[in-house]
Amino acid sequence: MTDQELRKQIDAFFEGGLSDSEEQELRVYLVTHEVPQEFHGEKRIILALLPDGTNRLPEGLEDRMSSFIDRLPMHKQRHRRRVLSPAWRWISGIAAALILASAAGVYIARQSAMPKFSEQELYACTEAQHALILVSQKLNKGTQQWQEAQQEIAKTKQVINKHFKYK
Repeated sequence: MTDQELRKQIDAFFEGGLSDSEEQELRVYLVTHEVPQEFHGEKRIILALLPDGTNRLPEGLEDRMSSFIDRLPMHKQRHRRRVLSPAWRWISGIAAALILASAAGVYIARQSAMPKFSEQELYACTEAQHALILVSQKLNKGTQQWQEAQQEIAKTKQVINKHFKYK
């Protein structure tokens, strides 16, 4: 194989353009032939990526791994029980109760400090909400029409370019 053909094969390999059999042929060539210095880096990468088929798993490894994985949840539960002692449970429970009590106190204090709105002010807020919703709906409708117009312009442009042969 010439240097140019080898370069094409290596480039095709890295672009994913070789079939499995072609990849194996490239691997065999790289193992059995001496290649120029400029290809040594690619050779190491290709030989690392393409298995030679001699790597076999030891007998029973899959069964041992399955049983190990099945035992993992039990191991985690046993470990978790040892870590959380009853004292830590009490301490964390008391801390959570204090946090909830302080949050409730702050909420109640802020509720009483909030101003009370009159019925007229509430009506004005409701009307403002309705106006904003109406503006939003009309804006969305206008945006949709603008997008449809853009699509029509693009189609017209394609037809014009097709007839006048612009690219």
